[in-house]
Amino acid sequence: MRSLSAYATTFTAAAAIGIAIVSPASASPAPSSGAGRAPAGGDDCVVHVADNARVNCFDTFTKAIADATGGRIVDAPRDGRSALADSGLGRRLDALPEAGPGIVIGIEYDNAEYDGQYRIYSSGSGCDNDDDVEWKVDSLGSFNDMITSFRNYADCQANHFEHIDFGGASTGWLDSTSNIGEAMNDQSSSIQWR
Repeated sequence: MRSLSAYATTFTAAAAIGIAIVSPASASPAPSSGAGRAPAGGDDCVVHVADNARVNCFDTFTKAIADATGGRIVDAPRDGRSALADSGLGRRLDALPEAGPGIVIGIEYDNAEYDGQYRIYSSGSGCDNDDDVEWKVDSLGSFNDMITSFRNYADCQANHFEHIDFGGASTGWLDSTSNIGEAMNDQSSSIQWR
């Protein structure tokens, strides 16, 4: 599991004001500016899981991926749909170093077949091949109950939960999937990666 210093604000305070919580699996819950909310800047948003859930939004997918990868990929397609047609982009995301800022661990989509609105989740490292949770998102904020498909990168698998704080039904550990299934479609409220 990844180790980060404890965060100053507690989960209780964050929950009281209704913001999303994102943290590496071994750290204390971390408040965010809204892991699901799209702050000013555009609809192409990146949630920096390892950086106290800092959310940056942009007006193009190109800019969002550049931010998510710490500037290592600056020539991704302009929009998310075109990015799906770029078979090399996934290989490039998976080829990033195992650790360091800007490792994309997943992209979550609100429609089947990796389409529609999305959130890019970036961390300080990918996942290893053990059963320990590496990264987690305790609450998806306004992206709550929207996920229908997702792609994982950096050797990660994801487990989507029906409720915040990993409660309720879950998908179990999955690789990328073009349709999360009827039982969990538009039901995800928290996610873990391993």
